[in-house]
Amino acid sequence: MEGKMRKSIALFVVTLLLPGLILAQAKITGSVTDASTGEKLVGANVIVEGTEVGTSTDVDGNYSLTVPAGLGTAKVTARYIGYRQATVTVTASGTQDFSLKEDVLKMDAVMVTGVAGALTKTKTPFAIDKIDREVLEMAPATTVESMIRGKSAGVKVVKSTGEPGYAASVQLRGATSINASGRSQAPLYIVDGIIIDPSISGSPMGDISPDDVQNIEIIKGAAGASEYGARAANGVIAITTKRGSEVGLGQTRFNYKMEQGYNQLAGSIETNGSHWYKTDPSTGYFVDATDGLPYDPRDDTKNPDVVNYSDSSWAAGYYFADQPYKYSATGEAGSGSPVLLPDNGGRPGYDHMAAMFSDGNYTKHNFSMSRNGESFNVFVSLNNHKEDGVFGKFIEGFNRNTFRLNTDVNLPYGIKLGFSSLLSKSFKEETNSGSFFDVTFFPWDVDILKKDPDGDYYIQPDPRNAEEANPIYQIANNERLNTRDRTLLGSNFSWAIMPQLRVVGSLSFDRSNRVWKNYYPKGWKTVTPSPNYNDGNLTKSNRSEQSINGDVGMTYATQMGAMDLIAKGRYNYEAYNYNYRSGNAWNLAVADVPQLETGADKSVGSSNQKINSDGFSGGAQMDLLDRYILDVTLRQDRSSLFGPENRINNYFKVSGAYRMSEEAYWGALSGMLPEFKVRFSHGTAGVRPAFSQQYEVWSVAGGNISKGALGNVDLKPQTTTETEMGIDFSVMDRLSVEITQSTTVNEDQLLPVPLAGFYGYSSQWRNAGTLEAEATEISLNASVLNTRDMSLSVGFNWDKYDHNITSFKMPSYLYSAGGPKIFYMKEGSQYASFWGTKWATDTKHLPEADQASSSQFQVNDDGYLVWVGDGNTYKDGIAKTLWGKTSSGMSQTYNWGRPVQYVDSDGNKIHQIGTSVSDFGYAFNTTLRVQGLTVFALFDGQSGGNIYNHTRQWGAREAATGDVDQYGKEDGLKKPTIYYRDLYHVNAPNDFYVEDGSYLKLRELAVRFNVASLVDLRGFGVSGLNVGIVGRNLLTWTKYKGYDPEVGRGGGQLGSAVNARVDSYTYPNYRTFSFTLDVDF
Repeated sequence: MEGKMRKSIALFVVTLLLPGLILAQAKITGSVTDASTGEKLVGANVIVEGTEVGTSTDVDGNYSLTVPAGLGTAKVTARYIGYRQATVTVTASGTQDFSLKEDVLKMDAVMVTGVAGALTKTKTPFAIDKIDREVLEMAPATTVESMIRGKSAGVKVVKSTGEPGYAASVQLRGATSINASGRSQAPLYIVDGIIIDPSISGSPMGDISPDDVQNIEIIKGAAGASEYGARAANGVIAITTKRGSEVGLGQTRFNYKMEQGYNQLAGSIETNGSHWYKTDPSTGYFVDATDGLPYDPRDDTKNPDVVNYSDSSWAAGYYFADQPYKYSATGEAGSGSPVLLPDNGGRPGYDHMAAMFSDGNYTKHNFSMSRNGESFNVFVSLNNHKEDGVFGKFIEGFNRNTFRLNTDVNLPYGIKLGFSSLLSKSFKEETNSGSFFDVTFFPWDVDILKKDPDGDYYIQPDPRNAEEANPIYQIANNERLNTRDRTLLGSNFSWAIMPQLRVVGSLSFDRSNRVWKNYYPKGWKTVTPSPNYNDGNLTKSNRSEQSINGDVGMTYATQMGAMDLIAKGRYNYEAYNYNYRSGNAWNLAVADVPQLETGADKSVGSSNQKINSDGFSGGAQMDLLDRYILDVTLRQDRSSLFGPENRINNYFKVSGAYRMSEEAYWGALSGMLPEFKVRFSHGTAGVRPAFSQQYEVWSVAGGNISKGALGNVDLKPQTTTETEMGIDFSVMDRLSVEITQSTTVNEDQLLPVPLAGFYGYSSQWRNAGTLEAEATEISLNASVLNTRDMSLSVGFNWDKYDHNITSFKMPSYLYSAGGPKIFYMKEGSQYASFWGTKWATDTKHLPEADQASSSQFQVNDDGYLVWVGDGNTYKDGIAKTLWGKTSSGMSQTYNWGRPVQYVDSDGNKIHQIGTSVSDFGYAFNTTLRVQGLTVFALFDGQSGGNIYNHTRQWGAREAATGDVDQYGKEDGLKKPTIYYRDLYHVNAPNDFYVEDGSYLKLRELAVRFNVASLVDLRGFGVSGLNVGIVGRNLLTWTKYKGYDPEVGRGGGQLGSAVNARVDSYTYPNYRTFSFTLDVDF
């Protein structure tokens, strides 16, 4: 039996290898040209399919290629970015010229991520998008994440802070984790083969210069990402940086890019510009509540008396913020006369947003060199990126320097080596986050830019407010510095043992070191005494991460008649180390010496993590007759992150595509629909537990040890199973359409299940839930016009997704992602939905016992049901002195004109009041080229979905928000401050602050002119010269009342700002304008 088995295996191997034992070595030469113009294509790639053999055309568009011996037949393919590839079969030496047609729809873009072998877009069996350099460089991006925004359906990008140097949250389709604590909802990133897991790498893309990126491939879910196993449930984004092979063979090219511009705040928020105080008719001063006399408004020993709208007893405490201010309240009382306020939009007052925010500089320089030789190529770049943000007057913002070296070498005996490296050093001066909170509380008579006699900004610029500190003082004097060093090194090798069989491998090293410093100098001022800060406070921390990833394996590729077959196997290894050290010192002995040693009081902290993982993967791909494509993957992962009893987990993928347009029966339709493909993919991937979640956790505080979480030896990764179906087709080679529908089941959710008291531990991480999601994606790309002198192309993306908790094996709970506890985690609820108090909007929301008195209620201009009594309207409050009156004879007491809390028939006071999930998202882009002039515009937005505006809510506590401002309103629509205090609701979530998150944004606008199209500059050594202007985040159409509708909270349990759409005092997004220069020489 054993002998027969060996003979069968030997026969199978011979069968596979036999087709490759016929053809002798052949030399092919020729040229690659543009089919419509006949122009030579410099730097086009010519390859032998299924092998590592390939070359590039030289400066004359010519190539020379040696087909290795041992191939029965050889398919030789010519490729060039923006053109349809061409393939011929050769059997002997000779000349082969290629004439390539322009690929205006990018149908022949080559995909390499997640498949066993490279496939063109027309053959991929699952949804994968590729964004090439031509699109990426239309409007040069500021960050790698922003390069994909609006350019791929199903990709969501939301910044949790606009602060320069901070990465955005990226999420593909819906969420995969109910509780992403210690992990992430972001995709796995792969940069030149270097795996970067966002769950453990903080800001993974923040150190990479967008100018170095050649193309980006996006796999949106487990149905395509199974090859990466337990790290890939969130999808994969593969980034390829530039290499010397992009230029013509024998060519050396130098390039210099420059951007010079500025950052500008794009939006604003409304604050209350009116007051309710008594003023002296002759002087305009406030009247003191104690002695009834007018006083200098700068006097912090006085308190202004309030104006009740009526002398009636029930009207006490009801006043209206409808009076403009007159004098500045900031300064020293008695030091000259108070200053009259400047005009602010038609009435007196200071504009605090204009005072705190200021335009900042934006500068970027990039120099690169590319060289493509016979046996090697090299790419080198140097980049500097400086960005002040919108605090240009006070802090330096972000500064990053990068150096990149990429090279490939061809050695004898079929050996190829590749090397990629990045060295990055960044400096970031951050803003005191408390300033965004405090600035919203100051009335318009406060001058936050005024300085005291000592030359410092007044720490308490408002004499009536002893809580909020001057935001300008905090920004200008609190030193918050974040520095980061990053080293990315990657190498790969390929050894062609024979034409069909290659040994391949890679090794990568990723190390980052982050140093944080937060310094409050000795003598730091606070509104109320704070000993831990007034005598100085210093925090320093160091966070280092090191990740090593390697793999080794074999790839077999052969042609068997009309079938191309590729098979591969890999062994993968990962080692990760994390070290954190921090120290805090206060009561500093000396000033201006920010060292921990100077503190009389100190505390320290530290943590360490070590992760080891390995895995095996295998895959095969079959392409039969260029129309039947099958791709399968098997993967097994082992990791120290898994519980000891579940160290091994398996994943798989089966995907296929059928190109109906290649069938003979399609002939009648080929003119109208030249490409038509249906595809299906079903696969699994995982989400790994965070480092501590399998372990027993104890806490140490004040020398005391206490139990935390109970360990779990059975803990395993979450498993995501995704089924994806799609249709791709083109119409008359002018329009391409992609439609994808996916269903995802995320099982074995990692959740901290509370334990009974007798366990002695508060909770245990278990696999205890299921999150299900559905997504629909549509992409359209059209070439409207394409001639030598003019072209017009348009693109449109549309997507819709939803996710719901279908199993939740632990008690329900409310969760805060910044602001109130608004997210309800419970079985049967929509994930990332808002829950809280709902104000009654209809008489049917009244208790059953009060339905008989419904005629006494009306819906006011805010849309809320209010009690007005018989014979009155909600506009009669001031005219009839009704504010302050209360109802009688009903099941509860109602206050006149004030909102009523809705309680359903079951007594529930908590209801769903909104959702982070939009109805749908969309993006539209267009590129117009007229000879040397190119104009690119990108619009994107969303319809539906909500934002919880906590910034607007908290200010209502002190009547500081724009809602409270009644200036200029008719009496019938004015509302007292207590009305808004009701809506403040003691900072509890309620639907008044749930706002429509819909928006349309002019995301990017770029105008570029190719000077070389008019003037021949080659005599000056210049082969290309482009000048232009770029605007980003230019215009936003929205009803949202915050700075910007693209807002959220990153990290935490929801794991992404895409899910946690809460606006709670963060650095706002801003627009950027810049001049660009791009020179090739």
